[in-house]
Amino acid sequence: MQEIYRVLKPGGVVVFDTISRNFKSYLLVWLVAQEMLQVMYNDTHDWRLFITPEEMERLLGDIGFVVGSPKEEWIGMDYEDIPYRVARYVLGGMKDKHEVFEGNPVELPGDLSMIYGGVARKPEAVNS
Repeated sequence: MQEIYRVLKPGGVVVFDTISRNFKSYLLVWLVAQEMLQVMYNDTHDWRLFITPEEMERLLGDIGFVVGSPKEEWIGMDYEDIPYRVARYVLGGMKDKHEVFEGNPVELPGDLSMIYGGVARKPEAVNS
């Protein structure tokens, strides 16, 4: 993020999305999707490197970005019915493990507990 800040023009905007680090993401993204169902390559994600919204807000602010309120200006995303779909796959109701994660993520304003995205702005240059 420091390099992005360095090369971004004053007033420029960075848009990001990432996965929050909590039990839910550990269970669904790392354990179920990556390790059990193997719908992505092994070692695609390192759960220890996931970042909570609070950590991201602090990181961006410490670097110098202007950050709006995560609860008001960032968006959360999740997949509908994942626990149900996983159970269906395990019990034989789905033939293709990729069906578990088919469809588009659902936007969940205010819920940054799984996948979340946001924006931060580099301050305008001050003319002296």
